[in-house]
Amino acid sequence: MESKTSIDISILQKQPQLDSGVILEIQPLAPLSMVSELPGSYYKTLKIPDKKMLCGLFENLLGWHIDLADRKEISKEVKKLREQLEKKQKKLKKTYPEADKIAVPYTDYTKGSTYMPLLVEYFEIQNIQPVISKIVFYDDLWSKAYRRADAVNHPKGTFNISYDLLIDKRNLKRNDKNPNQVDDKELESFFKENVTKFPLYYSTPTGREYIAMDGKYEALINIDAELYAMLQEKILTDNLCYLGNSEGWVDLKFKDL
Repeated sequence: MESKTSIDISILQKQPQLDSGVILEIQPLAPLSMVSELPGSYYKTLKIPDKKMLCGLFENLLGWHIDLADRKEISKEVKKLREQLEKKQKKLKKTYPEADKIAVPYTDYTKGSTYMPLLVEYFEIQNIQPVISKIVFYDDLWSKAYRRADAVNHPKGTFNISYDLLIDKRNLKRNDKNPNQVDDKELESFFKENVTKFPLYYSTPTGREYIAMDGKYEALINIDAELYAMLQEKILTDNLCYLGNSEGWVDLKFKDL
């Protein structure tokens, strides 16, 4: 019987309280490529990780491998909860004007990528800096999973198709101006008729910048005590995370102030 792994996201039901100060040490175990925004034809790396990347790092460590559709639903529920808390706080302020504001307004941090962070309000970076003895920047080709919406460009980009289509595809009508290529209309019809036998995605080589360094990053952060406890517990058994992309493996250490 296949086992299902449960993910505990109950921390999202509580208000973020940045009541712990810690130093996070990030030791790169492989070259890093930390791209913050949606790039064009070239993926330029940041020199130091930003808050959204650290949020992804924490969620990766906790095993929060949640797809975008589910993240949107979770985000809606968190937004409703925050709105309810703000209403309660307003009523409380009328009775007790000296009461501190406890409700943290909801903010959508999806802009710039399709990653929707869930824990970004549960910590704050005070300072982050590299402690290094050597650093090298270099470019390399990176295979990006890509998908076209139309029925002509997508089959042109796929290198692999089901073997039983090979002969049929070779026999399709050729392009009048370029006999080495299949006629676009023929290819479109062929693709639509056999869409399940084409890959959903194909790889395209993309220029990407990497950082190879001897050293580490040290980040001074304020963090919610409950989140800090969750991360400390996970580090004991699952301290193998990635930063920036799935190739950027790092080791983590927390130090209390």
